[in-house]
Amino acid sequence: MQTVAARWGFGFMVVTAVAVALWSERFLGVFSGVWMGVDAGIRGVITGFPVRALTHMLIAPLALLLGPFQFISAIRMRAPRLHRYMGRVYVASCVIAGIAGFATALQASGGPVAGWGFGILAVLWVASSLGGMFAAMRRRFQLHRLLMALSYAMTFGFMLGYPGYPEMSVWLAYTSWIPNVVAVLAYFLICEKSALAPLGRRTHSQAA
Repeated sequence: MQTVAARWGFGFMVVTAVAVALWSERFLGVFSGVWMGVDAGIRGVITGFPVRALTHMLIAPLALLLGPFQFISAIRMRAPRLHRYMGRVYVASCVIAGIAGFATALQASGGPVAGWGFGILAVLWVASSLGGMFAAMRRRFQLHRLLMALSYAMTFGFMLGYPGYPEMSVWLAYTSWIPNVVAVLAYFLICEKSALAPLGRRTHSQAA
């Protein structure tokens, strides 16, 4: 966040993440029979699989909301305990929402092709989130930064891939998160090569 463009970009990410997270909590109305802003396809999924669908739809926004604040260096430096606490809540949210999302994926309103896309996303989302947490516990902080950036790239895809665009869900099941992941990997390859070094060393040692 050294340049004006980066600050504006980060600000946009925070504002949109907060807005979408709050809007997604409209699913709380389902418990009272209020289906405001819920299209027929999503409503069918909730009706057919209420526990897993609502678990995903209500927990994932928490990860979306918390994620941006984990990238603020001032919080990491001045309040490391707060950073760790929010990180645990973030990872727990990703794991719970990811498992529920995987269980619901094949019932996606866009059909099986969309379901496979969301299913792959769920597996990678959980894996990167847990991997990032374990990397921090082992004090491999460069790898931690990479994995958590990948995790949030997939969390951020929640904004497009989930709800509100049923007619486009087949495409959004892939395009909502793959470009984000590619962008993060490109950034780390160009600007943060040290974060990828442990992966290269491990691959080399296994080959040997």
